[in-house]
Amino acid sequence: MKKNKILSLIMAMVMVCILAINVQGVASAADDQECVDGSYLTHDESSEVTVGAMSRGIYLKSGSSTITKAGPGMIAAGGNTVGQRTVSKITVVVRVERLVNGKWGEYTSWTTTNYNSIYVSSSKTLSVPTGYYYRVYCTHYANSDVSGSFTNGIYI
Repeated sequence: MKKNKILSLIMAMVMVCILAINVQGVASAADDQECVDGSYLTHDESSEVTVGAMSRGIYLKSGSSTITKAGPGMIAAGGNTVGQRTVSKITVVVRVERLVNGKWGEYTSWTTTNYNSIYVSSSKTLSVPTGYYYRVYCTHYANSDVSGSFTNGIYI
């Protein structure tokens, strides 16, 4: 019995050490990347983020933003909004932003709304000028609840 407790304690300490090393490695990698208004500038193929419910929201469950390289000078961009239950109006506003002179500015945007629904989603494939970072910033509405989400920037 005593050997089992000692072995369990040793295994727990090993796991804590492994987790500490992994967290430190992730933090170091993130520290090396440039961040502009909360978005890391990457050369990744895609970026997606999902946010949960607002702290005092009763209608909004979650929302997500996504951007993906879709070929030379092409991106696929979109987002979705999920309600806690069927709501009278649920909306996602999708804004594609481009980094110019160190600031994110709107490149294009669109709005999609569903009525008496629990879910709305919208995406488009767009041709964009190359040599820039792009990100997607979505605003999520479910009745009176509102939240936002945005991706990291990907270089096109």
